[in-house]
Amino acid sequence: MSEHNALPYWRLSSFYFFYFALLGCISPYWGLFLDDKGFSAQEIGELMALFGLVRILAPNVWGALGDYTGKRMALLRLGCGVCFCVFLNIFWVSSFFWMAAIMIGYGFFWAAVLPQFEVVTLNYLKGQTDHYSKIRIWGSIGFIVLVAILGWVFDFISVKYLPIFMLALLLAIFISSTTVKGSESVHEHETTQGFLALLFRPTVLAFLLAAFLNQVSHGAYYTFFSLYLEQAGYTNSMIGLLWAIGVLAEVGIFLIVHKIFAKVDHKTVLVLSLLLGGLRWLMTAHFVDTLWVLMLMQLLHAVTFGAMHSVAMHYIHLYFKGKHQGQGQAFFSSFTYGAGGALGAYVSGWVWQDDLGVTMFEWAGYSALFGALIAWLWVMQGDRSVRFSG
Repeated sequence: MSEHNALPYWRLSSFYFFYFALLGCISPYWGLFLDDKGFSAQEIGELMALFGLVRILAPNVWGALGDYTGKRMALLRLGCGVCFCVFLNIFWVSSFFWMAAIMIGYGFFWAAVLPQFEVVTLNYLKGQTDHYSKIRIWGSIGFIVLVAILGWVFDFISVKYLPIFMLALLLAIFISSTTVKGSESVHEHETTQGFLALLFRPTVLAFLLAAFLNQVSHGAYYTFFSLYLEQAGYTNSMIGLLWAIGVLAEVGIFLIVHKIFAKVDHKTVLVLSLLLGGLRWLMTAHFVDTLWVLMLMQLLHAVTFGAMHSVAMHYIHLYFKGKHQGQGQAFFSSFTYGAGGALGAYVSGWVWQDDLGVTMFEWAGYSALFGALIAWLWVMQGDRSVRFSG
């Protein structure tokens, strides 16, 4: 592809591969690891909520530092290195307090990583945000590889060995980051408005709230989907397969999403992604014993995460230009993945106690549908006015 000649495609892609391979350890298996350590469902939900709460504050700190210093890759490497050192202590931890301390410390420095790298990647793309998916797809491939491998491995060894794989990947992320140089910000559409003036436009707030509710709905999935399947009698390898199906669908959408955006506008994709998210979680709630239904619902990860993330990168790059890029990415990360993920995890932990997951996924479905309503009422109507207001 000709675009690849203008940017360090494989170096950027390798970073995404290792970063999301690490998430392939965390999303499906961290809940199982905590369960193996003896924590209750409520405690697991609280731990994941604390991890998410750190992501509310921390990305904004790192984003402001990145915008002020311009040393995005140096900050990223610092975050990776400290994460590795903090996580080394996981082998000696058994109490809720110390597990929370490690997850908070890890989460704070982990927040320095992806938002900074997203800005670097988008600057290399020089505004061609629809081609972002061609690089980001390698993150999905990394996720699939680790989910599939660990699903098979944990049928033979205990999930207590999960941190060993995570530490190896943290080291790989750090090494990969040393091969990428920081890119210059694109200033041709620089705005004279302050960050808060950009943030508090009605359409921007509506988009962020819709994205927030999408992550609230995913809180149940990322925190308890594996436990939900385990309670229903699925093996670790089958759990890994179901996760892998979701990310394979995500890979598929990343391959073609730029073609979709050439024919369908971003705001329509935003609303449809949230509507299908509602369907996905409601069907997951009521058909956990029907494998083919779960497989179909996992295919919807293509839109509930893949298309949604591509739309989000488009809007954040559109809404926050030049000197506000880092803060824009950081606020998006903290408000949606941080606050949204924390709320979703916390509520899911409490609701889980009622019926081992059915009400939890119903609640997730309603959250996504409410997000679709907000996107339809305010983002679809207001997108034209905000496009030219910077």
